[in-house]
Amino acid sequence: MPTLTNGALYAAGILILDFLAWRFMDSRKDLLRFLIRALMFALSTYILFSSGISPLRAAPWPADPFRHLLAQVLELVWWLQGARLVIIVLDRVVLPEAWHRERLFQDVLGALVFLAATVGAIAFVLQLPVKGLLATSGALAVVLGLAIQSTLNDVFSGAVLNATQPFRLGDWVTIGDAEGKVIESNWRATSLLNGQGNLVVIPNSVAARANIVNANQPPHTHGISVVLALSPAIRPALVLSALANAALSSTDVLTDPKASANVRRATNDAIEYEIVCFVDSLDKTDEVRNRLYDFAYRHLLSRGVTLHSLSVAEQGTPGADGKRILLRNVPIFQTLNDGELAELTARLITHEFDAGQTIYTASDESAHDLHIIARGVAKVTVRKEKEGEEVESRRLSPGDAIGQLGILAGVASAVVARALTRVTVYQLDKSVLTSLLTRRPEVAKEMCRLVSAHLASEELLFANPPEIEQSESGVLQWIRDGVKRFHQLQI
Repeated sequence: MPTLTNGALYAAGILILDFLAWRFMDSRKDLLRFLIRALMFALSTYILFSSGISPLRAAPWPADPFRHLLAQVLELVWWLQGARLVIIVLDRVVLPEAWHRERLFQDVLGALVFLAATVGAIAFVLQLPVKGLLATSGALAVVLGLAIQSTLNDVFSGAVLNATQPFRLGDWVTIGDAEGKVIESNWRATSLLNGQGNLVVIPNSVAARANIVNANQPPHTHGISVVLALSPAIRPALVLSALANAALSSTDVLTDPKASANVRRATNDAIEYEIVCFVDSLDKTDEVRNRLYDFAYRHLLSRGVTLHSLSVAEQGTPGADGKRILLRNVPIFQTLNDGELAELTARLITHEFDAGQTIYTASDESAHDLHIIARGVAKVTVRKEKEGEEVESRRLSPGDAIGQLGILAGVASAVVARALTRVTVYQLDKSVLTSLLTRRPEVAKEMCRLVSAHLASEELLFANPPEIEQSESGVLQWIRDGVKRFHQLQI
């Protein structure tokens, strides 16, 4: 059994060990740190009570100031140690999991527990009248409250924000004029990391009064808005149809909620149109928005509408020039001159397809012809051998082509293209390209190089080529052999 004096020394030693464990142990080992500190507290409690140094009454040795002060310190530290363990237990066992990352609740909870421990220590250890102390502290609290009124406003506003949870850590939010990712929410302020990588600190009292837009809620539906201003001389029905097809061209746009194209407002100088659609991930919003602008441009151009400054007169796009632009966008025709493009343009055959009709399959007689989407939206599917079902791989919009390997090397793509809307297709026969390549064999070499450079394109992947060397030179040689055989050329 420890003596009165030895008990104080033992308790002081345990206090030092507890401090060393807290200071030097790995902070990531929370459970181990808690168990060691709980063990230290239990040992300290046993030694103090068994030695007659009870934290529930005044310290012994009133005649010896040094030992009396040491006992008081040990008893006061015992109360603080116990308060710390109570905070950890409440935080990990009682409080909800969602509150563990919120510093505000942790700080408030810790302050309340430590306040209770301090009052208990004053009452039991120092034997001071608690009622008078509380009355004095109440008057002092009024004075301090008036002095730090703005800070208290932030504290209570932070409590409201954390209780109602309009946002969580990691959410992308807009608070008033500030926008960014929530990286911290404490008792005073909410910190955002904006798109420029800068830290934006917003006082909680300001955030509580501002309009808050949480881009992460609801979690699986995120809206995208694309606004275009066009001349009022263009028929709105034509524009709305083109913009609806632009939204339909992206496979990332959700079908529920359904995308829509609307007129926002009309002025004397312009009519503003808006595409509103939704994606299932916040990370997709920027990419899909950028592609929607491109799709809108292409679908409007297919209807003879060009995006241009409204202060400049619109330049008309004749039909022949429109076809030439479409051919120029096909990778294998990028090196042809205007005369050669004009020759191919004159031989294009126009086909119309209603929604649901098949535009291209590998078994068609036209599988070795080039098909260019001039208007509308089509989808491309590929059949999976194991599942035996067709899976959509991409959408085709004005300017997209299918059959480049077919018309160049006689390799049909193992895909099926069907119209999603009414589709206009320009078809180029293989014999037209043979005539051009016979006159200019060097063009065939350049076309082979251009196609081999697009190894990542889904058309080449779906072509089901035979076993070839998986290198740039091997694929290029395989394409050249196909061109020689298909067009009977010497290149």
